[in-house]
Amino acid sequence: MQKPSENIQVRIYKDMNGHSFPAVIRNGLPCCLYLNAYLNGNHGSPLSTTKSRKSRKSKRPPSFYTRKKYAYELKFLYCFFLENSIDLVERVACGRFLSIEEIDNYIRACKFYVGVEDDNKDSVVVSLTDKRISDAIHATSNSQPEVSAHTFNQRLNRLKAYIEFLYIYHHYDKAETEQQISTDDQFNKFKLYISTAISSSRKDNTVVKDAFESSIPSDKFFEFLDVIQERSPNNPFKSSKLRNQIIAQILIDTGVRVGAVLKLKVSDLVDDWANPRFRLTRTPNDPTDIRRLPAANKTKALSISISRDLMKLIKLYIETVRNSTSNAHKHDFVFISEKGKSIGNPLSYNAAYKVIETFGHKIGFALHPHLLRHKWNEIFEDKAREKGFSADKIEDLRKFAMGWVEDTEMTPVYNQFQLAMTVAEISSKNQSQSVPNLRCD
Repeated sequence: MQKPSENIQVRIYKDMNGHSFPAVIRNGLPCCLYLNAYLNGNHGSPLSTTKSRKSRKSKRPPSFYTRKKYAYELKFLYCFFLENSIDLVERVACGRFLSIEEIDNYIRACKFYVGVEDDNKDSVVVSLTDKRISDAIHATSNSQPEVSAHTFNQRLNRLKAYIEFLYIYHHYDKAETEQQISTDDQFNKFKLYISTAISSSRKDNTVVKDAFESSIPSDKFFEFLDVIQERSPNNPFKSSKLRNQIIAQILIDTGVRVGAVLKLKVSDLVDDWANPRFRLTRTPNDPTDIRRLPAANKTKALSISISRDLMKLIKLYIETVRNSTSNAHKHDFVFISEKGKSIGNPLSYNAAYKVIETFGHKIGFALHPHLLRHKWNEIFEDKAREKGFSADKIEDLRKFAMGWVEDTEMTPVYNQFQLAMTVAEISSKNQSQSVPNLRCD
């Protein structure tokens, strides 16, 4: 017999203007109109009392990739309450909300993995059975791996925000009848209880991943540096070895997100002998990106310095593999699919993740692209400290290198130049010292 939460999935659609948007569906139809209205609607709340300059600047709706992350959080939420026969819409409409016991059960479930919900891969069907929900509720850290503190808090925040959305729709600004006063009171109690849970988890830091998930141990990292080499006898791939090496190398050497790698275009490369680099651009809704999940750069636009050897490898790939592959001439993206029905098309997120995961399987360590960003930060920190930089200087450099926006509204042009030169110097030395076996003919 089919479980209530089977065939619930996140799907990505495109509107008539070509803009992508996510939806949580069940058996091919929106699972809940209210939930999907919240997902793709205005996330601003009339109950918000935040007055900061930063919050006033961020009135625009969430980006597609933020909403996609919300979609997986909402899928988790929807499946949990569906399996527990709780209709959130009906509860809120009637002013009953959730009991403390129900909230506590949800909080416990939020701590644990309960299925495949990788928001960076192509969307897949995920079944959550009664047993899996029960296991999640009653699990201990010894019986089931815990999610990160961030994921845990985001799941709680999504429940808080969604119920607030339902409350506003059904009850906000209504006449102060006795029933409405009771409803408002119940809502405020719910909000206080779950806000306290979120705050407590942040202070106590009790929900964390395995320590190794935030970095890569040195022995595994050096194994990884070996297996990614095209000519390594330990390389796990039979084909696409050069492409896969370059993708891994860019992630190691620069610390950029995998979306930035997939977004890289031939025209973004700057083959300057003194400072080879590529431009990291922000072009949302790129009409040339035909992928169902378009590549995205989540940081501000900047130039990323790379080593001379890495630039040679990228150009070698373009001039040999890419230029000889059918369909590749139809777009400007550097990395392409090299086989199958999608040959020549821009490489997908799923394929890029599979590359890093396969390297990880070879060295016996669970790898994904973002771990390499963490590793870059660790190496960068070490090299910057060796140069004698202060903690404040290191953070300025890190913000610049990662493309993070400063708190100030404008950074002086001179300071930007100095930061760029220092980051390029550190990155160049970092690459030459950590990756001595890069080979180019």
